[in-house]
Amino acid sequence: MSLPDKAQGEESEISASNLSERFQLVEPTEIEQKWKEVGWRTHLMQARQEAAKLNKPIFLWIMVGNPQGCT
Repeated sequence: MSLPDKAQGEESEISASNLSERFQLVEPTEIEQKWKEVGWRTHLMQARQEAAKLNKPIFLWIMVGNPQGCT
């Protein structure tokens, strides 16, 4: 298996020695992981009570269909 070399635009073979480097190319960065720090709630009624108590708004994310986006 080969992947395009990011620096030179040519293909390079995947090997045990460069596998770690390849993983780093696709792994999310710390900045891209910030969403995990949000205090997400999964129960709407509990979230409403907490929001009212703290005088904060609610961000409601509703999705219909396959969670992988394959609709």
